[in-house]
Amino acid sequence: MKGRTICPKCNQEFVFDLQDDEKKHDVICPQCSKKFTIKPKPSKIGIDKECSWEEHGEPRKTVLSKIKPRTKMPKIAAILLVSIFIIGTTTAIFSETFIISTSDIGSGLGLTGSIEIKITDIENNSLENTSIYFDGQTKFTNNKGILSHDKVELGIITLEISLEGYKDKTHEILVTPFITAKNTIKLEEGSGESEKIEVDTIGCSFILIIFSVFALIAFLACIKRQHFDVAVAGSILSIFSFGIFFVCSILGIITFIIILKSREEFKNGKKGKIF
Repeated sequence: MKGRTICPKCNQEFVFDLQDDEKKHDVICPQCSKKFTIKPKPSKIGIDKECSWEEHGEPRKTVLSKIKPRTKMPKIAAILLVSIFIIGTTTAIFSETFIISTSDIGSGLGLTGSIEIKITDIENNSLENTSIYFDGQTKFTNNKGILSHDKVELGIITLEISLEGYKDKTHEILVTPFITAKNTIKLEEGSGESEKIEVDTIGCSFILIIFSVFALIAFLACIKRQHFDVAVAGSILSIFSFGIFFVCSILGIITFIIILKSREEFKNGKKGKIF
């Protein structure tokens, strides 16, 4: 028969063997070696019950890492990213073609833009009643020298500006949806025609190249299956490299989804296995 008691010195609870015919039991605490005597107490309900104890704690289980099998998803993402880089840089070189293609798509979707043109002389004095011809129509500036017009066709449009006593001027502007194209144009006094001002596509090309480089950085992260955050950031930024007919944007979104689904492979995919 077994009994359970608590040491009066160290409060250690322990189990010991006892004889059924003994009324006193001399026990020694296994913790502090305190020797003391105990007397069994009768059951409160007058019936002796058999008791059992469960020893808590199990042998520690060994947890080893299990490498998750690699998939081709990071490589697919890498191929898409390098494609974005190539298409993006090519688009940057032929930025005017890119502008025309994207403008055609926007116009096909029914999108238009707005313009706000301010005409001044060399000394920044506003020139009212200035004639501005564009999109097959002629408009005039108000008393503040400003012409505002909505529902303008997207893309590069040519303004033909003329005012008596000033040189005629031809000026190109880029019209985009959702953003009003604001330009201040200066006229020179005299007769004849001033030098034509064309849209500067160099800045547009530079921006496209920057976003294309982000795609290349993400490509390296996917090839090495390292730096998950770099791969995600690069795929997001590559969306803004656009590309002709928004090809890069579409590929960038697909790449972003693929990288998210294969994120564990960038962390070496270590899993714990209990056995």
